[in-house]
Amino acid sequence: MLTRSQSRRLLLAAALGVLVMPLAAWPSELTLRDALQRTLRSNPDLSAYHYVLTAQDGRIVQAGLKPNPTLTGTLENVFGTGEVRRTRSAELSLSLSQLVELGGLRDVRVSVARGERERLEVEGHVRRLDAVADTARRFVAVVSQQQLHQLTHLAVELAEKTATAVDRRVNAAKSPLAEQHRARVALERARNDDAHAEHELNTARYELAASWGVTEPDFDAVAADLYALTPLADYPQLVSELEKSPDFTRYLSESRLRDAEITLALANRRPGVEVGVGLRRLQASGDTALLFSVGVPLPVFNRNQGAIAEAQARREVVDADRAAALVKARTALFGHYQELLDRRREVEALTARALPNSESALANTEYAYERGRYGYLELIDAQRELLAVKRDRIAAATQYHLTLIEIERLTGTAVSDVRAEQVRASEAGSRP
Repeated sequence: MLTRSQSRRLLLAAALGVLVMPLAAWPSELTLRDALQRTLRSNPDLSAYHYVLTAQDGRIVQAGLKPNPTLTGTLENVFGTGEVRRTRSAELSLSLSQLVELGGLRDVRVSVARGERERLEVEGHVRRLDAVADTARRFVAVVSQQQLHQLTHLAVELAEKTATAVDRRVNAAKSPLAEQHRARVALERARNDDAHAEHELNTARYELAASWGVTEPDFDAVAADLYALTPLADYPQLVSELEKSPDFTRYLSESRLRDAEITLALANRRPGVEVGVGLRRLQASGDTALLFSVGVPLPVFNRNQGAIAEAQARREVVDADRAAALVKARTALFGHYQELLDRRREVEALTARALPNSESALANTEYAYERGRYGYLELIDAQRELLAVKRDRIAAATQYHLTLIEIERLTGTAVSDVRAEQVRASEAGSRP
């Protein structure tokens, strides 16, 4: 059974604090904290799991029940021949017997049922982490689509601005008519991309709302800063947290369950002794006598050796599974950690150098185009370069947060020790 402090730790781990924004920053927009709270409260899979625990509570009650006594009636020496004709020598016996379970068999059964419930509780925590991790991924997807939608808006604005500038040059006979047609085609393509981005954003919003079991989203946007990158914890610390995660604490619960099953299998070799007491009526003499009985099973054959071998093998499987899972988890953690470092480097490089340079290059190209020193192709290339850098920045930041979620899911806790202090409002006018 998880302690109260362990339960609080799992709930804290379920917070998965990436991109969390205070509600006061965007009163009309959904925050990640709100999305996670809704998921924990209303996720259909988590709601159904409550009945699994209730069913196991019934098994615990059933395991603790004592066997009922048995009432036996016997009529002997009747309808025979000679002295035992008809019922003149009949003997009527009534007895009450009770199975007495030995070796604390009932307590062991209860222990097995409670061990199964503990395992189910840990499995429930794992499901909660899976649910909130999935919600966090969908939240990041909405944030990313919002940024992409803003980027397509920018592409339309640039295409409109370019088309206007080309029209002026064509009307002034400074550019060929073909450039005007090309600019209008580019504008239509930009508008189509913008419409498609809006469709993708609406789909992502619906998928996020499905995390808490609603068919339509009750929010228009989500509040987050895609480019606020949470600092990393040290890799050895992440490895340490990995072994404390619910994915591995459930192996401890399962090992205790298998130990209890071995104890139960051993106890079942001697299920108990049946004792009884009764009354016998002797019809011939009219006398009455008491009866006492004891039933003891003879251990001539080991009738439970198969169950004992099975229980012992299941216990060995738990240790083997845990060792294999730990190797896989450490390998995955290392890969995610390296991916996170690379994505942080990429976002920082794009933000600090590539983006300012591409913005400056576009501004200079537009200035030169207006004065006839650059042609249409140079202008379009500068615009495409800026849009490509912004798109790469969105993709890198999105992958950073998705990788961070995978690390938090593996470790079952927040990556940064100072996560709570780093929750802050993003700028409402952050650029795409």
